Amino acid sequence: GSDAIAGVVNFILKQDFEGAQIRGQAGISRYGDAGNTYISGLIGKNFSEGRGNIALNVEYAKSDRFTASNRPNMRQNDAFLVVDTDPAGSVNGSDGNPDRVFFRDIRSATISTGGQVGIRQNSAAGSTCGVDVANAPYICGYQFQADGSLVNQTGARVGLAPNGNFIGGNGYTGRQGYLLTLSPDLERISVNAIGHYEFAPAAIAFFEAKYVRSDAFGSQSGPFFSQGATLGDSLGRERIRLDNPFLTTQARTLLASQFNAATVNPNPSQSGATLSPAALAAQRAAIADGSFRFDLRRNWVDLGIRDENFRRETYRAVAGIRGEFNTDWNYELSVNYGEHRENNIIQGNVNTQRYLLAVDTARDASGAIVCRSKINPAAVGTDKAGNPAVLAADIAACVPLNPFGDGSVSQAARDYLTVQSQATGKITQFVASGFLSGDMSQLFELPGGPIGFSVGAEYRRETVRYDLDDTTQAGYAFYNAIPSFTAPAFEVKELFGELSIPLLKDITLFKELTFTASGRVSDYNGSTGTVYTYAGGVDWRPIDDLRLRAAYSSAIRAPNLSELYSAQGQNFAPGFVDPCGARNLATGSATRAANCTAAGRPANYDYVYQQSLEILSGGNPKLTEETSKSLTIGGVLQPSFIPGFSLSVDYYDIKVDNVISSASAQQIANSCYDAASLDNGFCALIQRAGSGGGPRGEENFRILEGSLIASSLNFAKLTARGVDTELNYRTRFDGGSAGVRVLWTHVLERDSYTNLAEPNRANRILSELGDPSDQVNLSADVKFGPVTLGYQMRWIDAMYINTYEDFNSLQGRPAENADYADLQKYPSVTYHDFRAGFDATEKFNIYLGVDNVTDTKPPYGLTGVGAGSGIYDVRGRYYYAGVVAKF
Repeated sequence: GSDAIAGVVNFILKQDFEGAQIRGQAGISRYGDAGNTYISGLIGKNFSEGRGNIALNVEYAKSDRFTASNRPNMRQNDAFLVVDTDPAGSVNGSDGNPDRVFFRDIRSATISTGGQVGIRQNSAAGSTCGVDVANAPYICGYQFQADGSLVNQTGARVGLAPNGNFIGGNGYTGRQGYLLTLSPDLERISVNAIGHYEFAPAAIAFFEAKYVRSDAFGSQSGPFFSQGATLGDSLGRERIRLDNPFLTTQARTLLASQFNAATVNPNPSQSGATLSPAALAAQRAAIADGSFRFDLRRNWVDLGIRDENFRRETYRAVAGIRGEFNTDWNYELSVNYGEHRENNIIQGNVNTQRYLLAVDTARDASGAIVCRSKINPAAVGTDKAGNPAVLAADIAACVPLNPFGDGSVSQAARDYLTVQSQATGKITQFVASGFLSGDMSQLFELPGGPIGFSVGAEYRRETVRYDLDDTTQAGYAFYNAIPSFTAPAFEVKELFGELSIPLLKDITLFKELTFTASGRVSDYNGSTGTVYTYAGGVDWRPIDDLRLRAAYSSAIRAPNLSELYSAQGQNFAPGFVDPCGARNLATGSATRAANCTAAGRPANYDYVYQQSLEILSGGNPKLTEETSKSLTIGGVLQPSFIPGFSLSVDYYDIKVDNVISSASAQQIANSCYDAASLDNGFCALIQRAGSGGGPRGEENFRILEGSLIASSLNFAKLTARGVDTELNYRTRFDGGSAGVRVLWTHVLERDSYTNLAEPNRANRILSELGDPSDQVNLSADVKFGPVTLGYQMRWIDAMYINTYEDFNSLQGRPAENADYADLQKYPSVTYHDFRAGFDATEKFNIYLGVDNVTDTKPPYGLTGVGAGSGIYDVRGRYYYAGVVAKF
């Protein structure tokens, strides 16, 4: 019931090996039998005078799980809530009233850990639970207590009907216990070894080896949840019968009285249309005989949090030979093999077929509470995966489940329902490479010196495999049913070379003038085929104190195995908002309302998702390579009259064409209806129900569950421009030294062009959450004898609450939602860190420090989990101490 698996799969499929690719700007070429004979002769000499060394490094680290409940100022749920809607056609999507307002201590109106019941009201006139700003009635909220009693949900009601939220009161915050994990339990061990043996300067054998194992335990998926229509059960068993034998008399009486007062279906998961006289009579008859079913909306923490226990192991080995010959030439030949393995055990997962059997209970002839399926097995339909024997076994083993109140789940029910899902993955990479580099000083020299060169070749092969256990793949578990796959091997063969041409040196205004040029030809298997890249640059030092530089380059990125071949499988889009809902028509482009109407939107359509939208996601074997062009211009100032000072400034301009990207379900839907017309590639990825509804109870025009396809695509382009500045100064004095370093990143442009129908339509990313226009890092230290004091400051510029386009015009288009919130931006944030160290001996150091001294928390309720908010520190003030011992 979450898209967390997407992150798991992406990690498995896209995991890189640190330093695994020996690419650089050098390589190898064959230089004839004479050269081979020369090297062989050197290798054959002085074996008895050889020398070498081996170095071993072992690291161990462990950290405990850190949750929102561990940090006092994050225990309550603070966020912006929707409180107003704008009519379609509003100027700049605004009616002058903010759509969102920041609230503290928000409680859910749609779920709880003990079970919550929402009851729809007939109309605003008869509402007993309040109305929103548009005079629409709120759904009434009730909560089950630990003893099974049912009480009104309390708190101030805010937001838009039908659900809205509560401020304060007795509701669910989503921050209790382990529900919001900021970082998992983590244990990591790393072993690195390097070594070499020099037979002669022209023959040095070397190796590198690495093993890293990390064990992580935790989850951001949350527990199994059910809200009445979460599991897509066509028989309606996810809803609870009013004659459920676990339901107390008090709760049953209260519910029946509320249901009988309704002239609509009171369940939030069902249509809210006024019932016909016949339908109303049937509903009241069902209430009277106890067969009426109601939505129970519960986060089942009693069954566990669906914690995921990851073990990731990476092996890597490099072996080769390098050396120098011909006075100033050098070479290297190497092979590199890396392997990443991952095993993920999902604990506390739930078998949804068994859940539907266990939650539907009745009393048998003896008066005992049993699963209703044991009384009437034929009434439960077919097996979820089409296997009658599995369903029969599940019915035979069924244990009744009490769904009312925290702590209501028996150990027998827990054992029956929970399953241990397992996902495994493996990536391998083999690289054979080599290079030959040197200069042509023995042949000729230019006025600036000899021409330097480097030529080489590389072969790379990668494989990837992913496998999920059979039970989960079959769709029984509350976990994305991702098909297993083994991708075809990825292979590439490359030749590359580089020249450094020093034209001038040590003349007026040309202390140094050097041109560089490089090129690479790559032959990929698959659709990418043979591609070429190149680069050229100039390095000019007019005086000793100033160096100026410029470079232009092209590059390609072929789609990886995950992007190409991961199988289309089940996924979920939490928090999905239908852009064609009445409350959302004015929040997009000026064409959104007309496009939704053209797509067949009914006049009163305003579906609000209570749970995630089920989608399909996976790879796309038709992807082609990305290409990019980049220009950098900059320089370094090192004035001789300020020893130890340097200032570098670089301007960059990057454009990536044919961008490979996986659009989210929300991006696909918004892009479809915000385009100039419906004739675009995004709309083809969406299927909606017709006038008769959908196969899983979807109402007219609602997006069909499991139909929207979110896979990797080649989009138009990405652009980025900016200036990077670095200042360094270090000085020494009697008894010590001091230094300061300042890094300033100033971004001028960061736009994406992902609308397939309008490739020149920009989506500005700059200044949105996670992409500030300015960041500054300052670090300083001073050393007095054995004592070192350090300080670090990090400053992050303000960023928009939602999108830049909400509040500003872009490319002549008007602002899309100028009253999105009562604030436009998250404020700028500054962090201060201090550290002190003491060198007790040359081989023993003691250090201690405190990070985020001012205990600055993420602004306006951000958690640091997803949606760009990870740019902020979520730990708060953090103390640490340690020792370094060298042996």
